[in-house]
Amino acid sequence: MDVLRDRRVRRLFLAVGGEYGAEALLVVLLTLTALDGGPGGVTAVLVAQGVPRAVLLPFGGMVSDRFGAARVAPLTAVVRAAILIGLALAVIVSGGISIPALAMAGAVLGIVDAVSYPASMALVPAVAPRDTLAQVNTGISGIESVGDLVGPVAAAGLYAAIGSGGALAVVAALALLSAVGFVLVLRSGVPSEEPSEISPRAFLEGIRFAWRDEEIRRPLVGLAAAGLLLIGPVMVGGAVMAEERFGDRALLGYVLGGFGAGSLAGLALAPRLAARYSPAVPSVAGIALGLGLVGISFAPGVALAAAAAAMMGLVVGASWVAFVTWIQERTPGAMRGRMMSIVAFALLALDPLSYAVAGVLLPLGFQAAMLIPGALLALVAVVSWPRRPRARGA
Repeated sequence: MDVLRDRRVRRLFLAVGGEYGAEALLVVLLTLTALDGGPGGVTAVLVAQGVPRAVLLPFGGMVSDRFGAARVAPLTAVVRAAILIGLALAVIVSGGISIPALAMAGAVLGIVDAVSYPASMALVPAVAPRDTLAQVNTGISGIESVGDLVGPVAAAGLYAAIGSGGALAVVAALALLSAVGFVLVLRSGVPSEEPSEISPRAFLEGIRFAWRDEEIRRPLVGLAAAGLLLIGPVMVGGAVMAEERFGDRALLGYVLGGFGAGSLAGLALAPRLAARYSPAVPSVAGIALGLGLVGISFAPGVALAAAAAAMMGLVVGASWVAFVTWIQERTPGAMRGRMMSIVAFALLALDPLSYAVAGVLLPLGFQAAMLIPGALLALVAVVSWPRRPRARGA
């Protein structure tokens, strides 16, 4: 890739590689560790991480717009690494961890995520030249897809081989690598925008910018629907499915790995789709994701479940790069942190409700906990299909 000739881009890839690698391992390790307390333990821990993130995400982007994404990203990465090091040491020393303690650690990480996610997303267009933005986003998505592919399987293997304490130590090391990468990006010099204030007025300016543009508003609503109807059913319903239908909860890692493989393959289409972005892209992606989740719920074996997840990943890998690149190009630099905060909020803020939805549906069986949300997501995507503007006089 020609973009690798840029030292700042290389350092950015190092930073996001550590960040996404840690995240890919952590979400599976938290799920597997919390399952010792039963399915309710999984829901409690993941909700504890998602609630503060959901509450604070709408405001996190203002921090980047005020102090600069290049400063905020390394600071939050250092804090995240310190938390994960402490969590790993606590598990190693005590030989285990209670659900309340695990939930507390997740809550603190959720607070950090609310500031770090918008910062790292807003940093990309500040580092990458405009004519290479789609390529850099493709590279970052490729790193994330590798994490999605390798991370769940690696997390399951680490959990089985060295236990949760040792596996969390690996996560902490990756988080530390991410912090080093972001610090190096800052030291290499990043152009700064005129700082904005942190105030209700600045917050409302970002909301108005996103809401008034229908081509932005519709995909944001679709992202919110995906956040509500996907993550909880996949993680909670999928974990129970892996244990009851496939015989081993750790096999959830292979299903999630299928998603990563598909996402990686989808990146081959990403730059071309980014260059020909259409408002219909998010709706197509929503339909495919919903049908993919329905397919997973009917899969009789791990291979078919992983194949359905791979189809979902293929769609996400291609469409996410196109959408993010389009949003970054469309947003003024001084408002980019707030816009990325809104995007992250639409995608992640409903995670706690998503886990709650899965918990409510789980008594109906793990299949219903995935089938119903998948069908609803496909329906929302169909309803939100962009309408052609009416001709004048029609």
